Amino acid sequence: MTRTLIVFGSGPGIGNHTAAKFASKGIDHIILLSRNTQRLQNEDAPFVAQGSSSVKVDTLRIDLSDLDSIPGILKELDGRTQGEDVEVVFFNAARIKPSEPLGVDVKEIEEDFKTTNLALYIVAQHYIPKLQTLAKSNKSLKPALLVTNSHLPWDPVPQLLSLSLVKASQRNMVLSFSRAFTGSGVHIGLIHVEGVVAPENKVLNPKTIAERTVAFWEGGNGVDVNIKEE
Repeated sequence: MTRTLIVFGSGPGIGNHTAAKFASKGIDHIILLSRNTQRLQNEDAPFVAQGSSSVKVDTLRIDLSDLDSIPGILKELDGRTQGEDVEVVFFNAARIKPSEPLGVDVKEIEEDFKTTNLALYIVAQHYIPKLQTLAKSNKSLKPALLVTNSHLPWDPVPQLLSLSLVKASQRNMVLSFSRAFTGSGVHIGLIHVEGVVAPENKVLNPKTIAERTVAFWEGGNGVDVNIKEE
């Protein structure tokens, strides 16, 4: 049976590196989603395909702030994964836009909540029941909903007010899911990336974050993992 990973919020950095790491661990089919179709096709997909000679990589455009469009995208994903085991859903969507604390347009905060929280909620509604069913039918797999977060829920940055708000809310949501579905066989967890990600960083670089994310999945337990410079 084909083992599938779906990445909401692919891109250069955490998204494509984590997908490539999953490919090296036996995931057969990876679907990458983001707004930027050109980058998905020309950069992300070829990069992920390097992780395994046998992995199949698909791409699909999604605008997570357009909530009305998401059910149609989920239906498209169901069609593309028919007969497969969707084993991991990785939600990695966020927007970083510094501004003065009182200078953020309310519409921008609203868009961030849609992208980071409401879209995640719709995705969770769709996939958690499927992951629970998979957990019951195949004990050899590791069904999981994993979400990238940060240190902002407990250490907000005033110049990142909107991101701090939505990350705090997102953490609350994922913790609620984890508590609600404990014992269902689905690993629901947060990857807290505590700082700016850059290739030159010792720990907070895409490769290391990907390795620790996949190790967190392989471990199969715990509600979160914290990744920060040592």
